[in-house]
Amino acid sequence: MNNSKIFILPEILNIPPKLYPFILNFNNYSYFLLEGGRASGKTQSVARFLLYIMENRHVRVCCGREIQNSIEESVRTVFLDLIDNYKLVYDIKKDALIHKTTKSKIFFKGFREQGKVNIKGLEGVDILWIDEAQSIAKTTLDVIVPTIRKKNSVIIFTMNRYTRFDSVYNFCAKRDDCLHINICYFDNPYVDEKIRKEAQVSKNTNLNDYNHIWLGYPLTNNNEYLITSQVLDKALNLNFESDKIFSDNSVMSVDLSASGADLCVAKLFVKQTENIWLEKFTTSWSEADTDITRGKIVSLYCEWSPKLLIMDADGLGYPIWISIQKMIRTAIGFRGGKKAISKYALNARADGYLALKEYLEKGYLKLTDKNSIRQLEYIKKIYKPNGLIAIQDKKELRKLHNESPDFADCTMMALYAINFCSNIIVHSSYETNSCVDSEFEPFD
Repeated sequence: MNNSKIFILPEILNIPPKLYPFILNFNNYSYFLLEGGRASGKTQSVARFLLYIMENRHVRVCCGREIQNSIEESVRTVFLDLIDNYKLVYDIKKDALIHKTTKSKIFFKGFREQGKVNIKGLEGVDILWIDEAQSIAKTTLDVIVPTIRKKNSVIIFTMNRYTRFDSVYNFCAKRDDCLHINICYFDNPYVDEKIRKEAQVSKNTNLNDYNHIWLGYPLTNNNEYLITSQVLDKALNLNFESDKIFSDNSVMSVDLSASGADLCVAKLFVKQTENIWLEKFTTSWSEADTDITRGKIVSLYCEWSPKLLIMDADGLGYPIWISIQKMIRTAIGFRGGKKAISKYALNARADGYLALKEYLEKGYLKLTDKNSIRQLEYIKKIYKPNGLIAIQDKKELRKLHNESPDFADCTMMALYAINFCSNIIVHSSYETNSCVDSEFEPFD
């Protein structure tokens, strides 16, 4: 006797069978993570199921993204096409879709506005769908999740993550109340032959691109990226023994917020062996008041007692550094655009990142902060026509990942100091010279 169940779904729920558990278990979970590559049917499936729910009961649905500059950037068009195809009865508003019978409502929202997280309108939401969730910053996630607290409310994430340490992926991982489904184009029976051919061309042309775009693998092990995931794993799991005390040899680095969306980050690195440095402490804060930031830096300096302090002296960081230098005369101001010391780098920022890369690859650096590792995974190197190496601009990184690489840059500055700025340091194989005080005098 065959006891297997046969599910007959309405036509609007023509979705890949691999996503059936999403529908059949919708009342059993608080969170859903649907992740994978292009053409897997994630977005289409969620939109179809939400319209099906709205046909049958009254719900309030928000479709959100980290940044939504216009309604065209939302999933509104997906809903409109389905409403038209299945002759559903909706009042079509510019920023909302309202079912004429059940009065269910879908509205569209960008969470981050003018550098701050805006949760207005999220109260009372039954279903929050975050598409392109790989762009959600952890600071945004930390604000949004507690806001969706209506009884039986759910949050749905659809994404193709950039890094292994993606904030949404890590939030959902190993949660008993989250259903996680990985799906790719070959799991989607509705994919046409043209799409399959595109995927095959990508596979034949660039396997790294294929793995990310079509299979949904994180962006790792690509020659464009400065540091591989294997090297970062090595730094995270590095073990060492020390028979000497190097506690005198320590560097404090501070990356300062350049805008409302950025964080101030401070780190302390302490030398553990003849070659190995340990990332001992990491802290961050987001207060806009520069007096608070000055006080925080001085307080940490007194607490950590580093032998050397290096801090961001670019942009809005410059006046803070000037103020700090009056209190801590040995403070070094770091400016990423300054002339490089090594012969391979375009500027000081590239110097720092290349030194960081070398220390990591040689096993000379023990990292402990996963935010730093997550950001370091997506830092790209760029070869200039003159052969020099540059690092992808911070503005481009912020646009791509909806966060400034504050933790990565703070790590980079520490390694710049370790490698170039003190006679307590064992220099790397780069052509180096000790930092000259005049290099860090106030700039024009």
